[in-house]
Parts: sequence; C-alpha cells; structure tokens
Amino acid sequence: MATPGQPANLTGTRGFAAALQGAADVVSVAGAWLAGGCIVALTLLVLVDTLLAFASRHIPAVPSGTGVGWEYSAYLMGAAFVLGAGLTLRTGLQLRVEILLSAGRGRIARVLELFAAALGSLVTTSLTLWLAQFTLRTHGYGEVSQDSFTPLWIPQAVLTLGMGVLAFQMLARLVTCLAGGRLNKPELGVSTAIE
Repeated sequence: MATPGQPANLTGTRGFAAALQGAADVVSVAGAWLAGGCIVALTLLVLVDTLLAFASRHIPAVPSGTGVGWEYSAYLMGAAFVLGAGLTLRTGLQLRVEILLSAGRGRIARVLELFAAALGSLVTTSLTLWLAQFTLRTHGYGEVSQDSFTPLWIPQAVLTLGMGVLAFQMLARLVTCLAGGRLNKPELGVSTAIE
C-alpha cells in the first residue's frame, strides 16, 4: 500500500528491491561465514605443514609435510576471496574509484553507481555462468589434480558458488539503485574502511 504522497508503483518497486536486497544480504553473510571457515582451515593447514617440516628435521619418520599443503592452500584462498566478495561489496569496503563519486554529488553519483552496478551485474553474472559450465565440463571429464587426485570440480564448484554470491549481491545492488534505496550497509561488516 502506498504512503501519502508516494505513487503505488514506486512503493511496490521499493518493496521488491528491499526484499531482494535482504535476501542478497543473507546469502552474502552466509558466504562470508564460509570464507571465514576457509581462512581458519587455511591457517590450520599452514600450521600443520610448518609443524611437520620442523618435526621432520628431528624425527626422520615424520613426513616433511601433508603433501597437499600448497594445493589446498590455493583452493582455500581462492574460495575465501570469492565467498567474501558479496559482503565486501554490500558493506562498501571494496576498492572503488571514490574520487569520481565524491566529485559527483546527488544525481551524478547515482548515475555512476547505476552504471557500475549494471556493468558489475553483467560481468559477475557472465562469470558465474561460465564457471558453472566449466565446472560441469570438468566433472564430466573426471579431471583430478596431479598431486592429491582431488576431483577438480569440487574447488571449481566453490569458486562458482562464491561468484554466484557476488553476482546476486551485484544484481540486488542494481535493483536497489534503480529503486533509490540505500546501497551500502556498513553495519554488516566486521571492520571499517580505515582498517
């Protein structure tokens, strides 16, 4: 229902934009938690490899590493990067050309935001679809890594998921921008831009 002085269709658009943005926020927070889990796992993996390397110098029977440390570190780092990207975008902590936005107050800044959101939506959605096709193709071929024989579709699926989270947040940003809503929500973040 429209509030006095506001057209009904604009209220409906803002309601849809708010619902879409809320869903994107929930998905982005979940992705950020998964990213945090990847960082914890990465830290533990590096710690175990370091301890094994140290112990192997003094006890010959101890292996010098896990054998998958480098490979899985790369998987975990990539996963953490893309899974956390959606929340980074929403909290306004991503790298941006702020000089243009600060120079253009009001309508000019909104037009620049709209252009960036449209371009970002196009790029991230395309990347998500491409990664999904690539992952399915890898799964179909049964490709595995050379060192650990890990099916490569597994880390690729995580990267696809992370890119999907970012694409969803980018599309929600585009709709929110079109509806005139609030684009950044810094209170969702765990740090500030200064940190």
